[in-house]
Amino acid sequence: MTIALRPLSYPPATLTCGGTEPLSASKRVQAPNLYHRLYLINQAKPINTLPSEILCQIFETARHSTSESRPWDLPDQRKLLPITISQVSRHWREVALNNPLLWSYIDVSPPWSFPTVCLALSRAQTCPLTINLAIPSIAFGNLLTPSVVNASANIICSLIAPCISRCRKFLINGDFCQLEPLFIAIMETISSTPAPLLKHLVIHPTGVGHLMSKLQLQIFNQGIPILSHLRVTSAMVPSLPSLNTLTALHLAAADRRSITLAEFSVLSTSSPYLDTLAIYDNAICGPWPLDATIDFPSLRSLQIYGSFMSVSDLLRVVQAPLLKDLVIAPFAVNDLAEYREHISHSPPKFTGLKSITLSPVSMSGFAQLEEAAECFPTVELVMIPNIHADSFRDVLTGTDADIVWSGLKALALRNIDYKSMEKLLAVVAFREAAGSPLETLYLDHRSMQRVSSMLPLLRRSVNVVEFDVWATLLDEDLLQDAAHFVGNDIDFSYF
Repeated sequence: MTIALRPLSYPPATLTCGGTEPLSASKRVQAPNLYHRLYLINQAKPINTLPSEILCQIFETARHSTSESRPWDLPDQRKLLPITISQVSRHWREVALNNPLLWSYIDVSPPWSFPTVCLALSRAQTCPLTINLAIPSIAFGNLLTPSVVNASANIICSLIAPCISRCRKFLINGDFCQLEPLFIAIMETISSTPAPLLKHLVIHPTGVGHLMSKLQLQIFNQGIPILSHLRVTSAMVPSLPSLNTLTALHLAAADRRSITLAEFSVLSTSSPYLDTLAIYDNAICGPWPLDATIDFPSLRSLQIYGSFMSVSDLLRVVQAPLLKDLVIAPFAVNDLAEYREHISHSPPKFTGLKSITLSPVSMSGFAQLEEAAECFPTVELVMIPNIHADSFRDVLTGTDADIVWSGLKALALRNIDYKSMEKLLAVVAFREAAGSPLETLYLDHRSMQRVSSMLPLLRRSVNVVEFDVWATLLDEDLLQDAAHFVGNDIDFSYF
């Protein structure tokens, strides 16, 4: 444990020892010696013997774990983490102040702390910055009111405007329903500001969808020459600049607004190097003409999340010859019905697909795994983040149909218990007897702990690896709650 020390703040004449009497002259002489001895003890602590580079890395890990998982969780701890670190000891302060990267996360979320923002900007020196503005979906209190926040909009914009040219990541998200002046000020600030270093952009506001058509602004109209990752709501799409360097696009519905198929086609044309496309809820609306096609020549991962009602239409329209990975979460009963009918009289699509992630909505949803196997027969890895043990076994050990995914090499599962493990053993044995054995089974850490006593038996037939594929997948989009896309965790009766 490191002992936090503070300089003595009382003049020697007033120092006391256990009572009200002033320290004697000899004890006043001993006080600095005690302070020095405690400093030496601190320096001898194991953590203070680490090289500064390793200590900096520890600080960086702590900063990332508290800053980007949820923008409004524990705001005081998140905002003051670098300051807290610098106040632990003299050694830590020296390391923190000599590490500009530690100060490069600039949070401008209300409640405002302008001195903290200015301090972080000065200590970040010339480092590339991450700027975050998050508005929680909570009621304002007596001290923090919408009028107070809106009145400070121009001040906060004046602070961040000169820094956007150094920004590598810019995040705006949250409920701006009562903060329209703040949102307009931010949009106007970034509309004409160059962003030569920006690689990661998130603009996910809610409550202001009606404003975008009125503002008619193009954000970053001087271009974003190296932007690679973009997450926006559908209402923001008309305001986007050219995206010819984009490799990952997360498109979400907000305020009940969607983009048309024509706008989606323009978006695809402007993003020829798009590698990952994620669609959330009904971000794209029809109609979906039967002869419509949208080309994504570089697309390798297509992810469909939430209440998107046109899964078959999207799969029919998208042309992605390099597609390797498909995610449908949650996976509803009729999601693939029309697509299966389409491919029954059309040339095969997605022949290079190797990985599929499905989160069935209900027990009956597991029966649709067979339908998915018919639509995507080349799959070698199947990921199921939620599992119903009996339905899972019945589908993958069915005797009245061909073996499901005959080329399947790996399964990735989560939240396995003893009952599920018994069914899983039956699936492994069935596939081995059928001549299509599984090679690898990926289980999350929690499952490994729950069924540790049964793992030796399982390992006789398959290589068991501790790895949470679902968590790794969702790490790409830190604004979403994983449970929202797992069928068994919410009510999908309206499907």
